[in-house]
Amino acid sequence: MKDTGNNSIVRVITRASIFFERAAAYPCIAATAGMTIVVLLGVFFRYAIRQPLSWSEEVARYLMIWAASLAISIGIMRREHLGITMFIHRLPHPVQKAAAVLVNVIVLWFLWVLTKFGYFMAIEGKTQLSPILARYGISMFWSLLAIPVAGAFAMVQTVLQILLDMFEKKEGLDIKGSVDI
Repeated sequence: MKDTGNNSIVRVITRASIFFERAAAYPCIAATAGMTIVVLLGVFFRYAIRQPLSWSEEVARYLMIWAASLAISIGIMRREHLGITMFIHRLPHPVQKAAAVLVNVIVLWFLWVLTKFGYFMAIEGKTQLSPILARYGISMFWSLLAIPVAGAFAMVQTVLQILLDMFEKKEGLDIKGSVDI
């Protein structure tokens, strides 16, 4: 007899995880595309026209920070972050699941600290002007905001992965990025 209760819970959690993955992926793709365009414009203006853009390097840097930060939650959802599982794979299955939940709770705590202090840092950045972009009235708030936003996305994905680990009926752990040593 099928356990439809767990299947429907897993389905809802999986859909939520996919929703948050896409919510992070689209801005990540846009930031990467924007960074590529800005870098190409910077190179073109510097070497072809010989009139370098003063802002291209800084904008590209901030777009890279946003793209890399948002990609963290995508890696969590796809379980593609590096993990060393030499000891965990030697444990019985129920203990493996408990260890995975414990590790994810520790990761969740770290992400909470990152998000909390990143938020306070971004708020303080409202009064700090960007070195080059200051002439356009852009404060450091927008570049610093990448950390708490990415931390929040990563926390949501971590909670969803903990729930999937608890409700899915699998033998062994699903750790794609793990390295057995």
